[in-house]
This record gives sequence, structure tokens and C-alpha cells, in this order.
Amino acid sequence: MDNPVSLEYNTLLNTIQAPVFVVDASKHIIDINNHTKRLFHSIDIIGKSCKDIFPECQKSCACPVDAADYKIPTDSQRCKQVMVLNTVKEQVELCIIPVQTAHDIVFFHILTDNDIQNRQNLVMLEKNMTISTLASGIAHEFNNMNAGIQGIVELLLSQEELSSAGIKDLKTILKIVKRATHLIDQLSMLAHRKPSKQMLVNIEDIVNDCVSIIKPQFMDAGITIDVNHKDRLPELFLDANKITLALMNIFLNARDAMIDTEEKKLEISTSLNDIYVTIAIKDTGCGIKEENIQRIFEPFFTTKGPLGHSNIPGTGLGLSVALGIIEEHGGTIAVESTVGNGTAFTIQLPVNTDDKIASEVAVNYTEYDFLGKKILIVEDDPEFATILQRALIAKNAEVIYAGNGAEGLHYLDNQSVDCALLDVHLPDMTVWDILKKVQYMNNRPNVIIVSGNYLAMNNNYIGIVDYVLLKPFDLEELFNAIKSSLAL
Repeated sequence: MDNPVSLEYNTLLNTIQAPVFVVDASKHIIDINNHTKRLFHSIDIIGKSCKDIFPECQKSCACPVDAADYKIPTDSQRCKQVMVLNTVKEQVELCIIPVQTAHDIVFFHILTDNDIQNRQNLVMLEKNMTISTLASGIAHEFNNMNAGIQGIVELLLSQEELSSAGIKDLKTILKIVKRATHLIDQLSMLAHRKPSKQMLVNIEDIVNDCVSIIKPQFMDAGITIDVNHKDRLPELFLDANKITLALMNIFLNARDAMIDTEEKKLEISTSLNDIYVTIAIKDTGCGIKEENIQRIFEPFFTTKGPLGHSNIPGTGLGLSVALGIIEEHGGTIAVESTVGNGTAFTIQLPVNTDDKIASEVAVNYTEYDFLGKKILIVEDDPEFATILQRALIAKNAEVIYAGNGAEGLHYLDNQSVDCALLDVHLPDMTVWDILKKVQYMNNRPNVIIVSGNYLAMNNNYIGIVDYVLLKPFDLEELFNAIKSSLAL
């Protein structure tokens, strides 16, 4: 070439599909492209001396930057260099090209070694496998201890002699145990050894539970939380623990983003359209730099903790885990952010409960068959009842639905059924009102109580109730309750 390369600087930098270091005449790195950022993760190398990255430059080749002191550079140069990457020296190949900017000439150091990224990925994979094995072992041990504590607490809660203060304390312990379970779930999810356990749940309940857990921490940090449930949401077929974990990770990220901001507010809303349930989460935090937006869901990418050179704890796993969970449920996460103006996450989960149940039942639960059995559902939530109906019909049961206690009693007075699923709280009466009459029926059905309360059982009807099914429950628990009730 007779003249220096004259191309628009930013266009050239961003179109090169390889790591690029832009070096000025003083041998300092003044810019890098996205490929270099990914290679060095969150380590800031802009402003460093060229020798910090390529310490043996003088030994490897004649430096074209030095040569620019006495002649105008016109040609590209290829050479082998030693590059320091994460404290490790790597042998790499470079192509050094002079580029004319508006003010002076800079030098693009283009990494042409395709194997370097693959080697880094293998190192990261090995680290991930080590963490995965460690996390799995810790989660297993904690889970065993947690299960024992929860079992003892639930056993104590079933006793009648407890004082109201004792019940309150035990319920507090139970909440703490459940919070510990969430942490165990995160470790298991990181290890990819947490099986999905999907059940019928309401997103509003999950959001409210998450808020109740984080509220004390947020209050201590001076952060207010505003929750707005815009629409009445249907029950969805979800893994409640995993969705909780995804939301908690996003909420805690928002908390960390607002540590140094003047306004501290977290807004959470839920809404519904024909296709999706939407959860919108907006904070007034520091915002995310544009170059980091595309990377925030990468495993181990973080601006916090040791990896991000920050005193705020962080591992770079939270948002990656959250994205995996939402995508596992067929949903999406979108993010919008402006530096200094906060960040908004929008989660959308598909309203396809009926299809998911049909698919789930078709593939699994082959050991359950209720052919020839008539089952009555007494439930005031028609959407929830429809889901139960579809699941049971898929297992060949004949299903009748009653929307209140009076309808349920009327049917039982005139028809015989094999099993009755009774909601504890109905609009016109309680389940105990129904059981008062059911106990004297000649063709008394097997009874399953559906409840969200560990203390729902009335001891006067222990002999009548065959099973208490606690919300939320999955299909396995539903089918097993009916199978046990019918002694199949």
C-alpha cells in the first residue's frame, strides 16, 4: 500500500470477527472490541501498556509502533507473540494493521489465533465442572439436614397442645427452612442436578412470597418495594422453586444496583394477555453499560465480586440461572437499561397450562389409571378446577365439577361417586359443613381435602378424610392422593 489505511475507525473495529486491541503511538491500549471483552471477561485492560498484555514484544518481532517514529506505517505485519491472559502466558498469532483516525494513526492488534478462545472455554468448563461437583455435594448434605428440620416442625405443628405463640415460632422456623431450601435449589441448579418439579401455582403467590423474603433486606438498604398485580392471573403449571429462584436473583441484582443511588425503588407488576403472563421488574439503580447488556446472562460475567473488581459480592451466576429457568418454562426475559436511569426486566411466561398438562400426562405417570372411577371436584376457582379435570380425564376418570358447596352436596345426595376432592374454603360454606352431611351418607365417597394450610385438619373428621392434598402440588402428588384414597 502507498497510503495509510483510511477507514472509518469504529466501523472497522466492530466488524472484525476476532479480538482486537487498539494501540496508540505511546504503546497504550486505548480501545478493544467486543470479542476482546469476552476473552478477558470483566478485566479492564483499556489504559494498560501494550507490554502488560504482550510482555515479550521486542523479542518476537520488530515493533511497528516504534517504527512509526521515523516512517509512516503502510503495511500490515504478522507475528507470533506471548500474551498474558488471566495471569497465564499464551502463545498467540497477531496481525498488526495501521489505521488512520481523524487525528492520528493507531495500530489494530488483531488476534488471529482461533484456538485461544477454545482453550479459554475449556478452562472455564473445567472450573464450572469443579464448582458443579462441589455445589452438588453441599446441596445434598444441606438438603438432608433441611428435610429433617422441616419434618420435625410439621410434626410439632400437627399437635393440638401448642400455644399460639408456639405455633407462630414454629411457622417462623418453617419459613426459614424454606428460605434455606431456596439456597439449596440454587446450588443444585448450578450443578445441573435439580430435577424439574412442576405444579399448579399462581405467579402472584410466588411474587408475594419473594417480596416477603427480601423486604427486610431492602428496608435496611432504604429501598421501597411497590407491587402491582394488574390482572387476575390463572394457575400455571410451573416449577415454583425454580421460578422463585429466578425472581430472587433478579430482585437481589436490583438491590445491588441501587446501593449508591439517591432514589431507591423497586417496582414489580404482573399482568395477563391471551398468550403470556408478564412480570415486569424495574429498579432505579445505576443501570447497565451498553456494551454489557448482551453479556449479563453469560455464566460468570459480573461487575461484582472478585471477577468484577468490586466489594459488592457476586459470582456472575444469578442472571444466567434465571435465564435458564425462564427458557426452560418456554418463556423469555427482555432487559432495557440506561446508565444512571435504572434497569427494567420483563419476564413473559406462556399461558399454555392445558397443553402442558396434556403433554405431561401423555408422557409420564403411566402407572396411574382411573378407568371406571367417578371423581367429584368441589372448587370455587373454575380455572384451577379445569386443570384438575383435564389431568384426571387424561387418566380415564369420569369427572364432575361443582363450583360451590351447595352444588357439591346436591350432586352427592343424588349420585354416587368414588372420590370427592373438596376445597377447604368455598364461597357458601367450609369443607367441614360438607363433611357433617357426608359422614351420614349411605354411599359415602372417599374424601380428599385440598388445602394450603398445614393446620387445616379438623380432628372431628379424621375418620372421614382419606387424604389432605397441600397446595401447591404437582401431578404426581394429585394422582398418588387419588390412588391412595381409592386403595388402587
